[in-house]
Order: sequence, then structure tokens, then C-alpha cells
Amino acid sequence: MKTYIEENVQLKDFADLISPINIIDFEANYWEKQVVHIKRDNPSFFESLFSVEVLDKLLAYNRPRGGGLRVVKSQQPLNPTIYENQDGSLNLNQLYAAYADGHTIVINEIQRYWDPIKMLVENIHQYMSHHVVANLYLTPENEKALSPHYDSHDVFALQISGEKHWIVYDDTYCKTPLVHSFQPVFQREQLSGAKQITLKAGDVMYMPRGVPHEAYTTDQSSMHITIGVHSTQWIDFITKSLASLAQNHIELRQALPIGFLNSDNEDLLSPNAELNFITILQQIFQKDTLNGCLSILQEEFRTKEQPRPDGHFASLDKLNHIGLDSLLIKRDGLTSKVTNHITGARISFQGNVVKGPSQIAPSLEFISQQEGAFCVREIPFLNDENKLKVAKRLIRGGLLKVA
Repeated sequence: MKTYIEENVQLKDFADLISPINIIDFEANYWEKQVVHIKRDNPSFFESLFSVEVLDKLLAYNRPRGGGLRVVKSQQPLNPTIYENQDGSLNLNQLYAAYADGHTIVINEIQRYWDPIKMLVENIHQYMSHHVVANLYLTPENEKALSPHYDSHDVFALQISGEKHWIVYDDTYCKTPLVHSFQPVFQREQLSGAKQITLKAGDVMYMPRGVPHEAYTTDQSSMHITIGVHSTQWIDFITKSLASLAQNHIELRQALPIGFLNSDNEDLLSPNAELNFITILQQIFQKDTLNGCLSILQEEFRTKEQPRPDGHFASLDKLNHIGLDSLLIKRDGLTSKVTNHITGARISFQGNVVKGPSQIAPSLEFISQQEGAFCVREIPFLNDENKLKVAKRLIRGGLLKVA
């Protein structure tokens, strides 16, 4: 257990989240290894991140629905028709009634609704290079939402208000399971090594995937946010490496023999074909293949995410007034990557890919490398007219804004 006391915290990134544990210590001793409880004795630690008052407004104005909202008690989800109107919109009074009757309110991917959580999730995502999702749980006093189970993703539990009592068990059942694999529900007698942890407002608990656990409240309600880290595993890396190899080896792109399910596995591969595949697969960890795999993962990493809302309409309003001396800068939190193929150049970033002719690749590379503001005039290798065209295209596409 780690203890930490600090007032007026502005939670910004992963280092803030796990402080006073430093990042090197966390990666070496806790990540995918063991549960750790960071006890802060500071109920206001997450004040700038979220609160019960903010939740009321979020529900009233954003009205999450469908998969964005779950209402559950003792492992049993409430039928959405009870708290949704006939048109599928949220009936807040029925939701309040369900909470008063002991149900836990779960808002999935809450980063979609609240900017401070979006910023934290985005920063953790950028630091870890893994997919990150935040879910919120509001549980009334003397209740529990779920039976003992484990998650197939790593979890940081952030106690926003109240208290939550956790029981964590030995992870002998399935240590470090595959991400998105089956998540069983246990009976307590199936589990061993029970340890009690009480999270108070301001505390954080890290729990590796595969650790069975359950949580409940006693004489206080609880609101906590889970930061779920859905890791890219080595099996994913190898799969992407094979996809990269398949670009250069027709053998990996050809169909299996007709009727292969109706024949013995000995007939599937001839000795020559088996030797050929072994030779190809040995290239998985060669430098060119690794670079190809990393390029695939980087593109997926960027294009799956969306930029933070930052008033981009204001920059779009200035499109017709941009000149060579206009100052531009990347939108907050965006990273970009330039690639150049026979089909043309492309610059990818969170939420979009902008394409152009191959000859503008060096100009796009200059823009991609900029960490601060720059003048349109500074864009190299283009005449003035094309500098303005590229600048406007990247503002329209969502990479740049007017500084």
C-alpha cells in the first residue's frame, strides 16, 4: 500500500495518476504482476476530474443511451425499457428510481461525455500505446453490482467519492488472460487468497487483468471510474507481422485447398509447402517486418481515436482569410505520421487521414514534425499557392488550427 497526501491536484497524465509511485517502479514491479492500492488521504484529489454534481448534468444534457448506459444489481441488469422512453431516450426519473432501489448506474466510455476525463484517457493512451477506456460506476449504500469475476483488461480504479470495499483473490485461475477473452463469474468457494481493500475518495487501485475480484458498498454510496487498458499483446503483434509479411508473400494470401475441412490434417501441407512456410515465418522478427508491423499498429492507433473538442469551428471560419503569414499549430493532443507510397502521400492523425500526390510528402513531413506554431510561408518545397492549399486542406481535415 502506498500513501500520498497532496492538495489542489490537477490530474493530467499517467504519472499524476500513479504518484507517488514513479513510472519506472510501476512498470518493473506492478504492471501485469500485482495489485497495488495507492492510499492518498485526500478526498479532493479527483475534484478537478469529476464529481456527483457533474454526473447529474451529464445525464441531463448528454442522455447516454443504448450501450453507453447499464443499470445493474447483484449481477442482474435492469431491462432498458424501464428507464428509457418509447423512442429510446433516457427517462431520468426512472433512472433515479432504479438507483434509489439499489441499482448501480454504469456509464460506459464516459470520456465521450466529459473533457477532463477525455484528456486524461488520451494522455494515458499516448503514453502507454495501448487502447484506454473509462467507465463510471455509481453504487448506492449497502449494495453490490457484480459477483466475483475477473476482467480481461488491466484496470485502474479511481475512487471519486464515497467508499468502495473490494475483495481481490489469487489469480491462479487464469493469469494474464487474452484481451477480450471469456470472463467467467465465480462462486466464492472456487477462489482463494481473499484480501480486503477499501478505496476512499482520492485513492487509486491498479489491478492486472485476470485477478478475480468483487466490490460492494456499506454505509456510504460510491462513485468510481475505471480506466481500462486494453493491451496490444504479443499475439497481436505477431498477427500484424504476418499481415505485413503477406504483402510480399503470395503464399500467405492464397486460399486453403478446396475441401480442406474434409481431409486429414496430414494432407493439408506437403513437405515442400511446410518448409516454405517455415522459411517465411522466420522473417517475422526481421527488421523490415517489425517496421511494417509497427506502421500498421501506429496507423490503427491514430485513426481509431477522435480529437478532443476544442472549438475547431473557429478555425474553419478563418479558412477564407488565411494568408502566407498566418500562424498554424496542430490541434491539442494530436500526433501525425507521414507515409509515401506509389499511390501517393498520406498524413494520418487521430480521426482522419489526408491524402495527396507523392511530391508533397516532404512538405507534409515538415508539418508533421512541428511541435509549435509555424507560418504558412515556412512550409517548404511548395510554391505560395500550394502552401495555402495544403494549409487549408489540413485545417479542413482536422489536423491544424489557426494559432
